[in-house]
Amino acid sequence: MQKKLIALAIASAMTVPALAYAEASISGQANMSIDNVNNGAPTSSASAWQLNSNQSRLIIKGSEDLGDGLSAIYQLDSRFTLDNGSTGATSTFSGNTWVGAKTNFGTVMMGRIDTAYKNSTRKLDVFFDVAGDNRAGVGAIGGLLTHDNRYSNTIAYVSPGMSGFAVAATAIFGGETPVANSTKGTGYSLAGTWSMDAFYAALAYESLKYGTAGTGDLGAAGGNALDDTDTAFKLGGGWSMDAFTLNAVIEMPSAKDAASGIETKNTNFYLAGKFAFSASDAIKLAYTDRGDQDVGGTKAGNHASQIAVGYDHSMSKTTSVYANYVKTSADPSTAADPSVLSLGMKHAF
Repeated sequence: MQKKLIALAIASAMTVPALAYAEASISGQANMSIDNVNNGAPTSSASAWQLNSNQSRLIIKGSEDLGDGLSAIYQLDSRFTLDNGSTGATSTFSGNTWVGAKTNFGTVMMGRIDTAYKNSTRKLDVFFDVAGDNRAGVGAIGGLLTHDNRYSNTIAYVSPGMSGFAVAATAIFGGETPVANSTKGTGYSLAGTWSMDAFYAALAYESLKYGTAGTGDLGAAGGNALDDTDTAFKLGGGWSMDAFTLNAVIEMPSAKDAASGIETKNTNFYLAGKFAFSASDAIKLAYTDRGDQDVGGTKAGNHASQIAVGYDHSMSKTTSVYANYVKTSADPSTAADPSVLSLGMKHAF
């Protein structure tokens, strides 16, 4: 009840006053760590201590029962950095922020939303949102699951569970800024999941086509030109029984340059395990491998791997502390091999 009252107070302060509000609640997490980051330079490597906020967030969400199995739903997700108090983004609500409807046939959302491709395997990352996360990587090497993204101007659908099976789809309206003689970038992703007792499995596909520069999220930028395409296929699975958890993901991304017709592709995989040796303590280990890219039939020689070791201790149902060590290695031998030692605390509310 207290969370709902706080959420209503925040909503009333941020919106035009109204006579009534849909049911609302507030949640989120404050996640902060002290990190020693080493740049791993082949010669004269350097390290520094940093204070980092790890996906700290404040979420307001709610629903209104409209009858006949129909509900209006919404969510406002603000990501912020605890070390300086800023949102760390160009918009206040840079997280999953949407309005939609929930029915007996599924849920539809419109706004800024994680893709179905991303959601299908995020739960398999045992270092979710902290050092060792398989999306982030360390230093300039970058992470594994580079297609795990969130886009603005998105419509998403999630089906209800059907004997453990569920499907999800995302349509990305990439270009919304009017530009003369422009082409709009577009994208979509599809995912199917199955969950039963100790097992979980996911299959996902994503396709992106870039439009004219300046037209929106999928406008040509950052090495992507007009009509370039990115696709990715992913298969993931997990098993959890008593104190043991074992997860794996394999991903096959492909990027095609529209001007030259050259296709760049590779195969990545992720393997992780977790063992809870008491009610409040767990150790975890993850290995991430980014395969050597094939560029038009020629190997690029840029294979990279990452190993992460961690320890979690729960102090209560909402507060935990953790210690993680992450090391990356990359080809060629002259490339940097950065690492990080992270000591953190997370409070979920």
